[in-house]
Amino acid sequence: MPACCGRRQKQYNTMKNIIKAHLKPLAACLVFVFVAGLAGTYVQFLKGELLDAALEGISSDVFRLSAAFFAVVAVELAAYYGYDYFRGRFSVANKNSMRGRFFDWLLARSPIEIMSVQQGEFVAQYTDQIDQVNDGYLDNIPLLIEISSKAVTVSAALFWLDYRIAVLTLFLLTMPLYVPKLIEKRLQNAKKESIDSFQKHLGNIVEWLSGFELIKNYSIERVIRSKFQKSNDDVSVKLFRFKRITYLSKTITALLSYMSHFIVIVATAALVLSGEFSAGDFFIAVGLIDQLSYPIIAISVYLQEFLSTKPLAKKLEALFEQTAEDGKRTLDIPNIDSVAFRHVCFGYGDAAPLLNDFSLTVNAGEKCIITGQSGSGKSTSMNLLLGYYEPRSGEILINGANAFCVKGLNERIAIMRQDPVLFNDTLRNNLTMYRDMCDDELIALLQKLNLHKFATPEGLDSIIREGGSNLSGGERKRIALARTLLRKAPITIVDEPLANVDSETAEKMEDILTELSGDIVFVITHHFSDDKKKAFAKEFRFSHNHVEHGGI
Repeated sequence: MPACCGRRQKQYNTMKNIIKAHLKPLAACLVFVFVAGLAGTYVQFLKGELLDAALEGISSDVFRLSAAFFAVVAVELAAYYGYDYFRGRFSVANKNSMRGRFFDWLLARSPIEIMSVQQGEFVAQYTDQIDQVNDGYLDNIPLLIEISSKAVTVSAALFWLDYRIAVLTLFLLTMPLYVPKLIEKRLQNAKKESIDSFQKHLGNIVEWLSGFELIKNYSIERVIRSKFQKSNDDVSVKLFRFKRITYLSKTITALLSYMSHFIVIVATAALVLSGEFSAGDFFIAVGLIDQLSYPIIAISVYLQEFLSTKPLAKKLEALFEQTAEDGKRTLDIPNIDSVAFRHVCFGYGDAAPLLNDFSLTVNAGEKCIITGQSGSGKSTSMNLLLGYYEPRSGEILINGANAFCVKGLNERIAIMRQDPVLFNDTLRNNLTMYRDMCDDELIALLQKLNLHKFATPEGLDSIIREGGSNLSGGERKRIALARTLLRKAPITIVDEPLANVDSETAEKMEDILTELSGDIVFVITHHFSDDKKKAFAKEFRFSHNHVEHGGI
């Protein structure tokens, strides 16, 4: 892009911002899990005291400690419910925020960016990747708080009971934490392969669905089924490889944890045999060790999920931090007086130039018609004006300034594509694009376009199925043209309006196109009545690698 457009320097850490936006439920998690941890630790001491009281035959202490035990357990359970409730709030809020960030990023892209990527990839990012980042990364933050709180509380209790047992326990039980780090690279590679395979598989499904009519027409269901099975099997193989590494890590972690647990219990039993511990103390120690084992194993699992998901989180974060295209456009032009192409050369990729030394100028109040063969560059020239592509050389100017720098240029261009897109919505919303407009204006235009069956308030409420599947090709064209005319933009582009319409409709649309009024109008067409071309100020005739400017 040209230097004048500049670049937004400010970068932000999206994941941190998402977390900061939901600190209240996170803080609530901390409070509840701390209370639950204290209560759970105190329960272990009550159990030990209860055992000693029972062995000594002090019934009053047994009843008192039993009542205290159930009261503390009730507090622990209530606190854990509160923790789980706010953990759920935090998780749902994060996922909602990430989906919102992704959709905001999507809406900020240029059309060509979206068209150049498989739809399956976008769907995978919106669903699978966001879910994985949330479940393996953000969703584990409350879990980390729980684990840390319990580890601190239980460790303090163990030190209060006996520092030797505490040191031995912490030393041995932390050994499983090194396992995830040892397999980090293998885990990340396996997860990346699994995600890439799933994205490709999803892209294939989207492609097959878009060509469903072709599949049925050529009776290639068996071929497509075979391709699906091959793609699906590849997803399964890659996913199982990732899970196999995960399961192996969990098994090794569990084995080390059990061994450590056993050694600590044996050491505690030795203290009982030496007379340094009572039976109740042993009971307390074992209970505390059990409580500490859980957070240590949980940390190991958390690290495993965190390390495998970290690259994916970074990928999404980099995606969210991309600068919006319009953020690079800084030049504010109140009125568009002219559009000019100056010696523009353009070709797709490494292919030969489609446009070579292409120049044209259209001033405000002028209508021009662009004719020529398919593939000669007619639509491409308009895509260049829209900024979907950059020319190899030359420049595109608005009022003499670089078009790539003009702020909000796309919003000031009304365009009708040769394959118009219609949403699954009412006809009214498809015409107005959710702007407030008078029904009378809509009805008058529909009548003018020979769409009489829709030219009533009830007709405007008609539901258009996705892609306009319940309309004829001519109806879709005319509705798209009506939508473009209602836009009343400074620049209007109408691309192949007469393609695939009957002669009567074509004649009607030609009349409307000749009557078009606006600042600057481009009509792209294969054919147009010679006598009606006189309504246009200029004609540009495209042939391969050549453009002729003809007077009318």
